[in-house]
Amino acid sequence: MDVNNREVTFFITALEGGGAEAVCVNVANGLAERGWNVTLVVLHLNKAAYLDRISPLVRLNVLEVEYVRHAFFALHSYLRRNGVKNAVVFNYELTVMLVMVRAVGFYKFRLIARNINTLSEARKRSKGFWRKHVVSRLIDTFYCKADFIVNQCKGMQRDLVELYGVDESKAPVIYNPVNQRVEEISRSLKWNDIEKQDYFLCVGRLDQQKAFHYAIEAFAAIAHDFPDMRLKIVGRGVLESYLKEVARDFGIQDRVDFESFQNDIVPFYLGAKATVLTSLYEGFPNVLIESITLGTPVIAFDCKSGPNEIINNDNGILVEYLSTEGLVSAMRLINSGFTAEQVHASAAPFEMRRALDAYEKLLS
Repeated sequence: MDVNNREVTFFITALEGGGAEAVCVNVANGLAERGWNVTLVVLHLNKAAYLDRISPLVRLNVLEVEYVRHAFFALHSYLRRNGVKNAVVFNYELTVMLVMVRAVGFYKFRLIARNINTLSEARKRSKGFWRKHVVSRLIDTFYCKADFIVNQCKGMQRDLVELYGVDESKAPVIYNPVNQRVEEISRSLKWNDIEKQDYFLCVGRLDQQKAFHYAIEAFAAIAHDFPDMRLKIVGRGVLESYLKEVARDFGIQDRVDFESFQNDIVPFYLGAKATVLTSLYEGFPNVLIESITLGTPVIAFDCKSGPNEIINNDNGILVEYLSTEGLVSAMRLINSGFTAEQVHASAAPFEMRRALDAYEKLLS
């Protein structure tokens, strides 16, 4: 590709601290460091946990719009004033809006959507009239009019192809890259010097999808046999009070630590015996990739989608979907058979350079 055409604009709604936001910032920074002319367009900066992670090489534009449904004219104005060549979008509704704006304004830019979840599962569990009957129908009608839809794993690709009949050539798979800072730290670690502490770790939003009540229940089943062990839950969300109540119901409230959102999650991964993922469904869980990159084994339900493309005999235990008994067994076994160096080596397919190579190829 001609150096003058190495331009890309990333679009995302916010920088609040979720997995999609982290990947967006990491890929934008990585391409900028490779000499791309990179712009990041965000609707607003409310609760912008990742603002300080944006490279000085990336131009930031804030549209000052609260919701995607109010963003049509702001996007239209931005596109009219800025000659966007390649747009990479990290949100379903924002992709739909850009498809419509592109059509109305007769803009000629390439539109690449990044699929952020297993769509069939997300649709099945959508709640509220607006999301269930308006947003879902708009996605059904317009989402696949993007030029490409990048999937985070093969499971997501299969789901998209089956749901919408999209041609696989239009739905490439690019594995999530590990957080660049996590990757850099992992290179400097001396695996034999890492001191593990007595706790299991859960990381993510405290919401229905992450289903951390399964982790609490499983931990309660082993708590008596491992009196020094704790469960740490890093994240915030609407179900925090409910999860604390679950811990109280099992009588382990004094051994479950709710750590809220953490800007620096690395020490939590490094100290954990294992990272536990109990999601009902996923897109591609960054938590598992970050954990194994830092040498900490993982335990996860075999949910749709992602864990079965990450976990193998070298880095963790894949548990039957929603099996609390399986989770309990895995927690008992996780201390045997894994070395930090071996776990770290299994993260090679998710190195940042591989993801950047794939995005460059697609953009070219």
